[in-house]
Amino acid sequence: MRIAAGVLLIIAAVINLFAGFTYLAGGAVIGGAGKLSAMVAEQEKKQGREMTDQEKKSFEQLDTAKSQLPVSAGAMMGVGAFLFITVGTSIAGAVCLFRRKAAKFIMIASGMALAAEVMGIAIVKFGFLNIFGLVGGILGILGARSIMSASAAPPQAMPPAAAPM
Repeated sequence: MRIAAGVLLIIAAVINLFAGFTYLAGGAVIGGAGKLSAMVAEQEKKQGREMTDQEKKSFEQLDTAKSQLPVSAGAMMGVGAFLFITVGTSIAGAVCLFRRKAAKFIMIASGMALAAEVMGIAIVKFGFLNIFGLVGGILGILGARSIMSASAAPPQAMPPAAAPM
């Protein structure tokens, strides 16, 4: 179970690496597009010329698309940054699972992997690739618990005290 959890966490880390780039780029494009339309409108006013109907329509379509997103551009970029953090913690957690060390860190890394998947599901929707992170996070927590129980060896019986002579 530990090995499977480690492999799934590594697969989820690679997927989250690409998803992090996507969220960062998407948030930057969406956030920058709103500022671009405001700058264009301001330049048009300075030049004493108004925007054509086609330009107004294209900016309205952009604003409509932006308003249909469930989160803001800043939130998308924040999730992208969080995904980059989970990439490192997931890989480190997988290594700890393989070595049977640092059970508390494994629990934290697995919890972060689960949180990243839940955020991704909330922003976009549930997809096939979310399964790797969800199952890897759950198995990672279970693996960490097994490491904790194995390291907590039962107390050994004390030998009877030798009677003084």
